[in-house]
Amino acid sequence: MKTKSKHLFIYVLFALFYLTSCQDEITEVNTPNDQETIVANSTLANLMGRTTANYGAADDILDESSCFSVELPVTIVISDITFTIETQSDLDELENLLNYTTSEDNVLDFIFPITIIFSDYSETVIANEEALESFINACVEDETNAIDCVDFVYPMSFSVFNAEFNLIDTVIIENDESLYGFLDGLEDDENAVVVSLNFPVSLEYANGETTEVNTNQELSDAIEVAGDDCYDNNCTEDSVASQLEDCQWKISTYSSFPEFVGIELVFYLDNTFAVFQDGSTYNVVGDWSVSSTDGETFLNLDSGFEDLGGDWKIVECDDETIQFIKGEQTMVLNQVCEDDLNCSLSDISTILQECPWDFSDGTGNFENNSMIFNTNGDLQISEGMATSAIGGGWNLSVDEEGVILNFSELTAFQDALEGDWVIVECDADSIVLVKGDQMLVLEQDCNSDLFNCFDNYELVECANQSGSAVFNLNAETIGLVDCMASYIPSFHETLIDAETNVNALTNTEAYEATGSEIFLRIEASNGDFEIFSIFLNTIECNYFECFQSFDAVLETCYSDATVLYDFNLPIAFSNCTPSADVVSYYETQSNATADINPIANPVSYNTAELNTTIYTRVEINGMVEIFPIQLNVVNCNAGSCTEGDVSGILAECQWNITSYNGSDNLVNYNLAFEQDTEIVVIYTDTITINAGWSTAQTNNGVVIDFSNVAEPNIQAINGSWLVVECTANQLVLHNVNDSSIEIVLDRTCE
Repeated sequence: MKTKSKHLFIYVLFALFYLTSCQDEITEVNTPNDQETIVANSTLANLMGRTTANYGAADDILDESSCFSVELPVTIVISDITFTIETQSDLDELENLLNYTTSEDNVLDFIFPITIIFSDYSETVIANEEALESFINACVEDETNAIDCVDFVYPMSFSVFNAEFNLIDTVIIENDESLYGFLDGLEDDENAVVVSLNFPVSLEYANGETTEVNTNQELSDAIEVAGDDCYDNNCTEDSVASQLEDCQWKISTYSSFPEFVGIELVFYLDNTFAVFQDGSTYNVVGDWSVSSTDGETFLNLDSGFEDLGGDWKIVECDDETIQFIKGEQTMVLNQVCEDDLNCSLSDISTILQECPWDFSDGTGNFENNSMIFNTNGDLQISEGMATSAIGGGWNLSVDEEGVILNFSELTAFQDALEGDWVIVECDADSIVLVKGDQMLVLEQDCNSDLFNCFDNYELVECANQSGSAVFNLNAETIGLVDCMASYIPSFHETLIDAETNVNALTNTEAYEATGSEIFLRIEASNGDFEIFSIFLNTIECNYFECFQSFDAVLETCYSDATVLYDFNLPIAFSNCTPSADVVSYYETQSNATADINPIANPVSYNTAELNTTIYTRVEINGMVEIFPIQLNVVNCNAGSCTEGDVSGILAECQWNITSYNGSDNLVNYNLAFEQDTEIVVIYTDTITINAGWSTAQTNNGVVIDFSNVAEPNIQAINGSWLVVECTANQLVLHNVNDSSIEIVLDRTCE
């Protein structure tokens, strides 16, 4: 990775001073006094720097770290869907998307490499997820760093004077990054220059208001006011407590445990709260309170969820969103209640009678029950597929609290269900009810209507050599349906066969077709049936794309002209071969084409040739292609390090096994080499091993020996390894006894 800084222009400015000081005529202006100059590390310079610093928290929805931001545009993948984020507006849309999806859908993957930008606008290129996680884990938020609730209105300008207070330049600033670099350059200046800000200067606050200042003191005061009051205006102890009690709240961001996203919290008037997910309560009822200390407001949660509990500092709030921090964790709650239910009394009555309703109060007691609201006011509560049901009555009314759903005269569950329930949320397939501190969630279950479980289907498969494809009709249609009712399925090639229930297909798990429409008959236990279409489409697929995507080359080290060199041929296409039906290896292309004289032991193929080609025959779905493997014997010692070089760079820092024979299975192991004791400490997050290491200079090059590595998996590095490539940051090692086995060590600290 390479870090760069964007402060070049300030040095050009100071170079300009030397050029202009040689001129015969110098423009003289009034000498600025101490109150008018901008001095490095002064209160005003620091406030201006914090105001113009890159605000890393602005894109926490992407990187979950306030210490840096991700340079746009950037490409991400969520649930196999690729998004390109180019603007702040795109970030807002992404946040809205994640707020309304379940936690399982919220896994966000970057397409690497990406570039991250720190508060001082320095940049680092990130090559993979592990490198990004290391920066996120190392992030320690500095609350005195960026001030994000006030911005300068550009352009603005500075006057630059020399030691005699002669004006030598006027610098025009167009954006935050330029201003930050200009101020940062003042500290680096070794020359006697004086800088003053040209007033008036305008500032714009987060609420849209603007102000104009005319002196350094006015500017300092205006920024300090913004920094002090940025988030606190709407976050008083009383206002936050009132907000929390108004409605339910859903966790939309939780930095340390993404699994918490989607969980809902209900804050009751008696200062207890409950945790819900998908309408079901966890066995957690905790206490909550809001307090203020030194002008800061905190939400205290006493919860059986250890990570959720504790004092959460409120850093931002509005009518529908509250943002909290606790240490390095960030949590954002979004209000999920609605003052207007968007469901009238008649609407609710209609949707209640459309289908049965599953219901839950979070205890799990009603997991197999459902409610049926009949037109005459009768209520049935069934259990599973039972025909008998618990009886009772239901009624809708309106009072000052809103729409009321009443359950009465129940033959069971009287204590849990009877009484008046206030409808606090309502849509076409979900209703949330509250009675005191109880909550009941109803979910519409129209799947009890058998034929609503099914639809028309479109199946797509890759064509084979004959142009047809094989379809698993069962798995891709009825295998995807979760329906409580019993039914008899059958598949037919014609509509008339399906309607008359004759000539049902028998090979439904391997039905071969070139593309057509067939028919699925679903018959209920009472003899009623419906017919659904299944459209079969065949497409051309490139089965050999993986094999075609790269040139396969295997190398081993030259040792002696009289020896045979050993190669492990399957390694060449190891990532591709699992998708193939048959893979075999041949010494000539003609043998591979004819499928004769295959190499008997490709795992240990011996040759005396220094450069040769082997041919790989790949068979997939009856199709065959041939791919070459280039075998090279190379001089591994050219330009290599000496024994002293290797010992020195190993002991300088920690190292990581980024590859073992092409696999990253050992990537979690870190190695710390102690030069004086010849001990190598091998550790992960959970284990620590003290093993032995040494180096030796041989005719073939430097050899590293590992000994007494006792743990499973990592014990594979025991033995002698020849250094075949050597740089200050990476060593490539080949096993002395089997040169086809390779280890790559990368330095993991600066």
